[in-house]
Amino acid sequence: MKTISIYENLVNRCVNRDEKAQKELYELFCIPMYNLCLRLAKNKFEAEDIYQDSFIKVFENLKYLKNKNMLPGWIKKIFVRTAIDKIRMNKVDLIPIENSYNLKTESFDAIDLLQESDILELINSLPNKSRTVFLLYVVEGYSHKEIAEMMNINEGTSKSQLFDARNSLKKQIKKMELSLSRLEYAEL
Repeated sequence: MKTISIYENLVNRCVNRDEKAQKELYELFCIPMYNLCLRLAKNKFEAEDIYQDSFIKVFENLKYLKNKNMLPGWIKKIFVRTAIDKIRMNKVDLIPIENSYNLKTESFDAIDLLQESDILELINSLPNKSRTVFLLYVVEGYSHKEIAEMMNINEGTSKSQLFDARNSLKKQIKKMELSLSRLEYAEL
């Protein structure tokens, strides 16, 4: 006797246009996917646009999902690809890679002084493509190979974008550190 997984039952009911099941699926994934959109988008409006477009794609394509147990990963992939498509529509060019980079990271001393909103502001100030690669790699845990496939770029370009994003963040934090040290000195 074959056991039906929770996801398989839910997907089958959604495909059969069961409104209660559709609401259940939406509620199950709405918060984590909205947070994902906020991380990948440049601003709240863009995040909401990606969020809405992604859920439409999810419901339109549920009937094509072969392995229903893979539902969470499948949904996340739709949201990430929709965000990448949105970035492509903005036509921001990637920085070409001419050589490979060493992606060894340094620790941020000033990071302890920053609040979450400051960090998000720094990340959002990155160019779209660098920000997307940074978030997909650092926050979402995708490999450069996966990012390259999703964004239709080569692996080296993904590494280059991450390198540029990290360097930009380091420079911005150094500037903040310098400003804070000047402020402390002025208070003496």
